[in-house]
Amino acid sequence: MKWHSWMMVFRLLATFKSKRLRHSSFCGTRSVSGMDVDHYEGRGKVVGTLIFIHGMSLLGREDPRIAHFSEALALAGYRVLVPDFPSIRRLDIEKGQSEEILGQLELLVSDHSLVPDSFGLITVSFSGVFALLAACRSGLASRLFGICLVGSYSDIFSVSSFSVLANRSDHYGKLIILRNYYREVEPEEIQLRTVLDRCISECAVQNVWNPDVALDQSKYVEGRVHSMLTDLDERRELASRLANLFKENWSEYQINLDFLHRDIPVLLIHGRHDRIVPAGESKKLARNLIDRGIPTWLCVTQLLSHGDSELRLSKWIEVFRLLQAFAWFFHAHKQHARGRKD
Repeated sequence: MKWHSWMMVFRLLATFKSKRLRHSSFCGTRSVSGMDVDHYEGRGKVVGTLIFIHGMSLLGREDPRIAHFSEALALAGYRVLVPDFPSIRRLDIEKGQSEEILGQLELLVSDHSLVPDSFGLITVSFSGVFALLAACRSGLASRLFGICLVGSYSDIFSVSSFSVLANRSDHYGKLIILRNYYREVEPEEIQLRTVLDRCISECAVQNVWNPDVALDQSKYVEGRVHSMLTDLDERRELASRLANLFKENWSEYQINLDFLHRDIPVLLIHGRHDRIVPAGESKKLARNLIDRGIPTWLCVTQLLSHGDSELRLSKWIEVFRLLQAFAWFFHAHKQHARGRKD
């Protein structure tokens, strides 16, 4: 990897470690075909365009973690575009969502004032499936120079089972799956979904969310939610129903690499102790990609959890490994650009 890639990652690191006010590279929010897009760009030469697909956060593109990461990438030399995806912001899992997201991406990349040439995709968590689907779609894949998946999954069935059954799994993932299950299967359960929405909002802002404290079991609906989260027999039954739902109504969320374009490099970054999507998912995905001859770099790191980062220089070996992964991604972009010119 050449020196220019390392210069870019050191600028990335400097931005992450800086204590100054964020958004010095924020150029404002633009409307593209009715879609709100946050635009980040540094003052120097722009080396390429990155489109950031935000994850299942109620704040969507306005999540401070997304803004911080976008700022760092912009000051490393990229134009960073963060579209607003309303269905993801609403935490929805629903049939047809992938077509909706891919359609929005196609509209965005057709704006050559923002995306003049090739582009890369960065995604977090469950949104990783949309980037992989984009790499299977010729109209998008022909201009795609690379994908960076942070905390993504390989098998939706194993992730949903982990979320519902594992005692160490984060309640945030359980609550989102429960909310969408009842919205899809039993839409008349309005009171139940109201309680689940309240719990999700609390869980999103609390470091430790405890159902024993948050839910009043003397109330019928809250007692039902508590039982769904804590009773092992109920969780096993839910896991079985979810497996059927993902096979039928939500089959588009299963990763299929058979049609992935082979010349698009994929960077996988995963927190070692992620309690929503376990790190083993990125390891399995990396093996599947490598088996298909797709350029792949996997970095499992202690510096990340699920959506949070802590770049402490005292963990310099972990910092170096993470920077090395980004240097590989930046260098892959450089090679892709050189190949297009040749």
